[in-house]
Amino acid sequence: MPYKVLILDADSAAGIETVQSFGQTGCCVHTACLQQEYSRHQSRFISRHVELPASNAYVADDLIDLFRSENYDLIVPATEVSLLAMLSPEIPDDMYQRAVLAPRPSVHTALNKQSVWCLAQRLGVRVPSSEMVSLGSRPPEVFPVVLKPVYSKKSECGVVQDFRVTIARDLAQWRAALASTYRDILVQQQEYIVGKGLGVEVLFEHGILRWAFLHERVHEVPLTGGGSSYRVSIELQSALVDSATSLLAALQWHGVAMVEFKVTPSGEAYLMEINPRLWGSLALAIDCGVNFPVGLLCLSTGQPLPPQPKYCTRYFTRNIRRDFEWFRANLRADHSDPLLLTKPILSSIVEWLRPLAGKESWDFFCWSDLGMVLGEWKAAAQDNWRRCVNAIALRGRRLYLRYIEQPLMLRKVRGRRIKKVLFLCYGNICRSPLAAAVAARRFPSVGFSSAGFYSATDRQSPEFVLAAADQLGVHLTEHRSKCVDANRIDEAELVVIMDIRNYELLEKHFPHALQKTLLLGMLLPERQLEISDPYEHPASMRITASTIDCAIEQMSEFLR
Repeated sequence: MPYKVLILDADSAAGIETVQSFGQTGCCVHTACLQQEYSRHQSRFISRHVELPASNAYVADDLIDLFRSENYDLIVPATEVSLLAMLSPEIPDDMYQRAVLAPRPSVHTALNKQSVWCLAQRLGVRVPSSEMVSLGSRPPEVFPVVLKPVYSKKSECGVVQDFRVTIARDLAQWRAALASTYRDILVQQQEYIVGKGLGVEVLFEHGILRWAFLHERVHEVPLTGGGSSYRVSIELQSALVDSATSLLAALQWHGVAMVEFKVTPSGEAYLMEINPRLWGSLALAIDCGVNFPVGLLCLSTGQPLPPQPKYCTRYFTRNIRRDFEWFRANLRADHSDPLLLTKPILSSIVEWLRPLAGKESWDFFCWSDLGMVLGEWKAAAQDNWRRCVNAIALRGRRLYLRYIEQPLMLRKVRGRRIKKVLFLCYGNICRSPLAAAVAARRFPSVGFSSAGFYSATDRQSPEFVLAAADQLGVHLTEHRSKCVDANRIDEAELVVIMDIRNYELLEKHFPHALQKTLLLGMLLPERQLEISDPYEHPASMRITASTIDCAIEQMSEFLR
């Protein structure tokens, strides 16, 4: 009789790979997930898909009833959400053991980034300098810094919230993140480490390392750092494996985990975090010869675990959908920005030739499961088709604004004497306050104000904006950001915005204001639709400030 396995969150990348791994070995595969995607509809290896309520990811009682009725040989929580469900106190011990998980306290420690950092320090594993911070904490003296939620996932009232890492480039971003994104959660602040991301994937048996695999991230989404869309297998490095082993052995680890490091150009490895479950790049390990799902089944059923598998190195795998996203971002990115993990465009195109040399495979590609493959390619094609349609629509809107609507608006305002002007940008800490200050100095008899669409208020302008303002003879040290509302819109005789995104937000929230809205760049001789936002690219602030100054000078026609 074939082994029967249940894969939770089977719509995830790790879940799909696990489905195919067990399907090819002849197991009876049951799946459960919150969103019905490829695994359920495409993979031929799924014998049964189970619908589960979406309260606190899954309801423990339903999982227990399912386990009792089916008597699974193995349960695989493929994501952190399903892992949290298995950690529920209601889950009985025999069911928990079928999931091949470390003791509950150890898993909770691995999920807590601050606990992992403290453990690493105690064991002598190199970690970035770190401290716990909140909005009232003393700001860092050196930027950028990394703000890490202590928990990536937080479950409250049956809802699982997801928290991402933020790289704060300056004081304004640091305060904004702590005031809004991380207002009510524990946050760890770490120094920013420049280097390449490496992952040590392991299989432990009651505190003893059995298997190990090492990969390097080639492409990461987003470009500031994240999950890999393209990665390569590399030889085991004893220093990294030893560090990962010491951490997990101290936790009496059982099952799989990935220990993530960043390695600097000088070769120093810094621990980033422990991922206490299967990982999104699982396809690489399986294709190279280290089948971690099969290893889990051996531990769950008491079969002898084979020795450390030999695996091929310098082999690549690619997640097609995510790597298209990376490719688009890399095309548009500022390659001079040191915080963006970009690559030369030509080399990123040449990389697509690796499958011809037999050095690359694609996530979810399986000759015996072509429905899954076609489903993935279809989804990627649909995603890119939607993006193309949106790009064409945006191009049409740009042409309409540049040659029809905005010229008409210019003629309209030139025949009036404007007394109240509202400048708008997104955050109200860079472009709009600078424009309002420059205009107020040049036209003292007119009332100028500024605001933004971002909900966080009372933020200061970044240092690089203050410096640019000083060079133009205005001062923004007392400025604090404000959020636009209906009263500000109604009081203004003219609303001046900075880019198409501002236009779309205005159209969405205050459509009646479009009849008195002007894009500031249209006042320039070259009729610009966009005055770029320097918030993410401080080096461009000087050009932005000069552009705003030139455009304000042209407002004299209707502000006399």
